[in-house]
Amino acid sequence: MGIHLFPPFSKMIDGMPPGAIVAVVRREAQMLADDLAKGRVPREGEAYSILSFYRFLEASQSGHEISPVALPMTDTAFYRKTTERLVEAGKLPSDAREHFDTVFSRPTLKLLSSDP
Repeated sequence: MGIHLFPPFSKMIDGMPPGAIVAVVRREAQMLADDLAKGRVPREGEAYSILSFYRFLEASQSGHEISPVALPMTDTAFYRKTTERLVEAGKLPSDAREHFDTVFSRPTLKLLSSDP
């Protein structure tokens, strides 16, 4: 039986004002880290996706860089839309768009275009 984290997470984030998103993602990441430490969720998959987005948000706000991450296209599209909302609301710097592409979009496109 798999644990499905991304659908309820993305629905929750989509329904909230931009000003609350970073704090909610931070709290979700803290709960996931605790769940991972206690073996309640698998290290890969949806937990990894959500934690990767949290690290991106933190890095964008602090001006730090993080390593590129390849995620499922649906996750990447949702995070891109959320990043746009945060930039437009002034919750992330304008260069977060380019940072997003470096971290998520380019690795995903490379993964999709690689030969089987």
